[in-house]
Amino acid sequence: MNKYEDILTGGTLVFDRMYRKYHPVVYNFRKKYYLKDFDQEDWLQEGRIIFHRSLEKYEDTHHVSIGKFFKMNFENHIRSLVRKQCALKRTIDTQSVSLEQKMESQGELFFDYIGTEDADVLEQMIIREKLEQLPTVLSPFERVTFQEYINGKEIEEIAEEIASREVTVRSAYDRAKKKIKAIIYD
Repeated sequence: MNKYEDILTGGTLVFDRMYRKYHPVVYNFRKKYYLKDFDQEDWLQEGRIIFHRSLEKYEDTHHVSIGKFFKMNFENHIRSLVRKQCALKRTIDTQSVSLEQKMESQGELFFDYIGTEDADVLEQMIIREKLEQLPTVLSPFERVTFQEYINGKEIEEIAEEIASREVTVRSAYDRAKKKIKAIIYD
């Protein structure tokens, strides 16, 4: 029989009284680890859950106090939560695509996507304002070249249509991309 069975079956008041003794453990780990969107109540709730599990699983054969057992279990639990958050962050990072790749793969549709993305409204406004500078930043040749490319034409086609050399059109397109990046990332 578990040594702490009476606390587990004794009701919430008995459990809470014992758990309060171990709040400092929870507060210490709160200082040591960062969990996004976790406030003090979340930390205490996680501590409460792990403390309850620790009481359920505790055996005298562990040769440690319940405090040490809870501390070890709680730290392992918090580390798991941190790993999950980091894994989610890495997943987001690996799925992200550069602006250049977006523009090359989606063309004009990319700019439509910016308006419908669930991003921060302020960020959307800033990007839109920055993109409004394009006509004044790009030369007429760069503007025509970039617009035709966004419309789905290849560099060779654009050069043929405007009766210019391919290398000149490529250079104008590259300058336009560079200026757009400078505007957006400024």
